Amino acid sequence: METERVRGNPAGVTHEHVAANLRAARQAIGMDVRTAARLMTDAGRKLSASGISKIENGDRRVDVDDLTALAYVFRTTPAAILTPPADAVTLTGVPESYLPEEVQAWIAGTVKLTTEDLVRYWREQRLHAINAKRWAEEMMGSYDRGQVGVTPREVYQERYDDQAAREAHTTGRLLQLDPKASLFTE
Repeated sequence: METERVRGNPAGVTHEHVAANLRAARQAIGMDVRTAARLMTDAGRKLSASGISKIENGDRRVDVDDLTALAYVFRTTPAAILTPPADAVTLTGVPESYLPEEVQAWIAGTVKLTTEDLVRYWREQRLHAINAKRWAEEMMGSYDRGQVGVTPREVYQERYDDQAAREAHTTGRLLQLDPKASLFTE
């Protein structure tokens, strides 16, 4: 009885994000795969044009050394290559219970995916929203006092409304993560 040899885990959804991000990064700077291959060799990480195409098509995995060299050659960051699309929350090995914003912040290195650190993050985001809302409110108040500026009052009203919605969102997520959480920074 012959069995099929399986090497490692199958490629996951993160692999798909990386492939798409690499292609987008290369195309964004107008670089063809042959130039990319030459620059990879110059960077000390030999990778053929065919190899780059296979990575971008999802037919070949990229290891971390190739990823960092490709990020350098494509004038981007390793974090940008790893970052899923804005609406995606699915990454290989990461539970789907995290919001896209949390995943994006985690990839960027600004938050750990722990309850404690997410509570800290959402408190900070809430404080930013409150401060931005207050600023927009002050600007609208100056219009109400007759101090007309260059930017129409409606713009500040829209900013106020956006920040009020952001404050509600951050408060909701904060309380979802920790129902006993203080809504004020400690």
